[in-house]
Amino acid sequence: MSRLFITGGTLIDPERRERIDANLLVDDGVIRAFLPRGDEAPEGAKVLPAQGCFITPGFIDPHGHIDGHTYTGELSLLQGITTSVGGNCGFSPLCIGQFLRNQRSFPIHQAELVGMCALREAAGALDAFAPATPEQIEIMELLCSRALCEGAAGVSLGPGYTPGASLEEMEALCRLAKGFGRPVSIDTRMYSMTDLHSLQEAIELAEVTGCRMIISHFAYQYGVGVEYEALEMLELARERGVDMQLDSGMYKDWCSAIGSALFEPVTMRDNGIELCHLRMATGEHIGQVPDQTLYEHLRSRHPEDAVIVNTGDEEAVYAIQRYPQTMVSTDTGSYAPGEGHPQIAGSFPRYFRRMVRERRELSWEEAVYHTTLLPARVFGFERKGRLREGFDADLAVFDPETLCDCADFPGLGRPDAAPVGMRYVIVSGELAARGGKTTGVMAGRALAAGSFGHEIRA
Repeated sequence: MSRLFITGGTLIDPERRERIDANLLVDDGVIRAFLPRGDEAPEGAKVLPAQGCFITPGFIDPHGHIDGHTYTGELSLLQGITTSVGGNCGFSPLCIGQFLRNQRSFPIHQAELVGMCALREAAGALDAFAPATPEQIEIMELLCSRALCEGAAGVSLGPGYTPGASLEEMEALCRLAKGFGRPVSIDTRMYSMTDLHSLQEAIELAEVTGCRMIISHFAYQYGVGVEYEALEMLELARERGVDMQLDSGMYKDWCSAIGSALFEPVTMRDNGIELCHLRMATGEHIGQVPDQTLYEHLRSRHPEDAVIVNTGDEEAVYAIQRYPQTMVSTDTGSYAPGEGHPQIAGSFPRYFRRMVRERRELSWEEAVYHTTLLPARVFGFERKGRLREGFDADLAVFDPETLCDCADFPGLGRPDAAPVGMRYVIVSGELAARGGKTTGVMAGRALAAGSFGHEIRA
């Protein structure tokens, strides 16, 4: 294991929300000591100069779709993300234990939810527009329970992708998550552009079952002129004791597979999505805005191609990020180099640039809290998201004056362009990225619920 001595930087402690002028010693994968400025490097330590930089816990992404895809993991690493929660929106590996065992060497740490869509498919509920039968729900419960026993970090619901999913099947999965003490994330339904019934459904699921409910990519769901009403609904629920959280990204434009239920003609009509709002993110038509002929061709012949939807309100992004319970997320996906949505490479640097440096919506201390300690608490990552002696040495070291996202939309720029200003990223005490490039170190580990912070061994 490496021994690192980070000198000259300013530490930001998200627990006390304060800055500390000290050098930091990392040894054997943990934060070993905070030492006074001017102290010489301990014997055998590699010195990492950090003058002009902030040193923070590594960022935790509560909503991603990396799911073992190495290149996507590297793009997250270069943003300063050291832990990602995958299996969102109802899509996940079915055999969580096997997945975790296969991820023993990766650019960053991965925790994995078990997804409702995967459970429905395994139970034979193949029609996205029909509810699961009682027999299928029973199978889903058995498979979900097995996944939670194997270390799934929680359950993800995807009624947006399975409009026929019933309250009964979602309640059953929520109750299981509650029984295991794990959270539930939900990609809420898309009834109409300004609908809030979908949010009420999620609140009622949490209230009835007692589970911790995380509303996924809130700006994508409600950043269309109803964001303040949606946040008020959430806060009123919290005031009466419902355990509600949310994650949200830094873009108003969202992305998904063009063959999904989200792009059924009736769903597009009800949500005010027109073809002129679309831009292809993958495949041979990347960067193109489809006409009717291309739309129909892609839906039938290339349903897995990703498409970006240009809707929503830019100011809603910031209003949602100001909310005290918001966790910053990427909604990153598994793409080939040169493809995808800029959120895969720019989300966290964009957050700090826009929310702190340019708009002054949050202080650096508050912003670091939202990207580290808050998600660590929500998911129970007890040894992460904190600057404490003996805790996991997952760290981001960046220049607050120059940290900036460089990614752009396909056809306009490179969606996977690495940010600038991220000097070092340290994972498990190992230098995993330096100066905007990976070092080749694969220090990330699979995280199983019940043993968070520890490697899953075969």
